[in-house]
Amino acid sequence: MSTKEDKKRADAYLQLLDDNPGLKEMYQQNAGLGAKNLGGEGPLLKIHTTGKSTTNKLKDGSDPTDGYFFYKPTKEQFDEINCHILTISRGYRADGFQGKKDVFHQIMAGVITGGDKVKPFIMYMTGKKLQPMWNFGKEAGQYTKQGPVPIPMFALNVKLTTEQVKTPYGNSWIVNFTIVRGETGFPVVVTDMDFFNYLKDHVGMVESTIQNLIEAKATDAVSPDDDEVNRKWREEVAKDEPPEGSLPSE
Repeated sequence: MSTKEDKKRADAYLQLLDDNPGLKEMYQQNAGLGAKNLGGEGPLLKIHTTGKSTTNKLKDGSDPTDGYFFYKPTKEQFDEINCHILTISRGYRADGFQGKKDVFHQIMAGVITGGDKVKPFIMYMTGKKLQPMWNFGKEAGQYTKQGPVPIPMFALNVKLTTEQVKTPYGNSWIVNFTIVRGETGFPVVVTDMDFFNYLKDHVGMVESTIQNLIEAKATDAVSPDDDEVNRKWREEVAKDEPPEGSLPSE
């Protein structure tokens, strides 16, 4: 951090942790959880696309609103979501929407907050959806790697919204990520130790689930340590692809 303002924000964050030694120790011990891969069907979260998402139905049997998040387990829709991102999978290739072969995928898992109880979710990210997620990973990495007390990715409060973008194949919906910040401009982080432990304990659980999903669906996988392969695949998916090239199909 280079500016005086940034230093003030960091100092305020550090003071918060200094006032709670137990929480500070947990942040230090769990800084890397869920962020390793930045750069049966679970609780699916997807973006509803009118005319393409033919199986999405709300509790009352009506169709969700175009461009809204659709949470399959409870048949709810959201125009925006407050959540914690627990983990992002390594890249892998699998068959995609409308018979498209060898589509590059990553799976994002997290928990939705703000209601009566948290709702776990997984979301398949392909095509145009990938770059905003990678940008979020870079931004989150500033905090997961900072000293003297790094912030685990899952401890960040994140707001998800949708945006429609144009491609040569028509319009497609993407997910935008915003790290929630307080009045000082520094990220709002988890300060409740019980909730911190809840999120921490679920990171390993969802990583295991995602690994099983990838093994069941992948035609090829990318090691997070294989920088050259990842670079080439990122160049590929940066190109325009048909909209909704996701797995499973909408």
